[in-house]
Amino acid sequence: MDRLLHHELRAVLSVCAALALALAVRGLHRGFSAPDRPGALALCLGGLLAFLVGWTLLKATGLKWFSHVRDFEKAVPVEDTGGALPTGRFLRDRPFSLRLFGLYLALALPLAHWEPVALGVLLWSALDWTGQAAVTAHWERRNGLLLWRGRAGDRPWELSVSPRPATRTASGAPPA
Repeated sequence: MDRLLHHELRAVLSVCAALALALAVRGLHRGFSAPDRPGALALCLGGLLAFLVGWTLLKATGLKWFSHVRDFEKAVPVEDTGGALPTGRFLRDRPFSLRLFGLYLALALPLAHWEPVALGVLLWSALDWTGQAAVTAHWERRNGLLLWRGRAGDRPWELSVSPRPATRTASGAPPA
């Protein structure tokens, strides 16, 4: 099992690393140069960011066709699945997904050589995962639960929930 939030942040890091490597390879091969029309690029990136903020807010609602929150609320308690929670710090121990990095690098390298602006499609997915991570973190904090993915090895998309562990003070004692 893996925390849903950690899974999404790991995907963001992998995609951003693939994009950075693809842009570096393009820069080394064809030279680093400023865009021909920086105003158009800034307008395009601003529009992309505005649309993604709206899309993320739409996913944070309870609307039937868009909401991820509805999936979070249908999650089964971990105790009902018979599974035990992992105890490691997965994001710190494994912050990177090599499979996703390889897939995005295989897509990003040809796109970077063809037209670097086309990498906006890959940037879109990284920003979308960032928004999904924000929605997940907000839901977890508001409900006092942790979301886990992969209650069964062959169905990693199914979600489970567990209570958030009690916070501790700086001395390690439970709060009063």
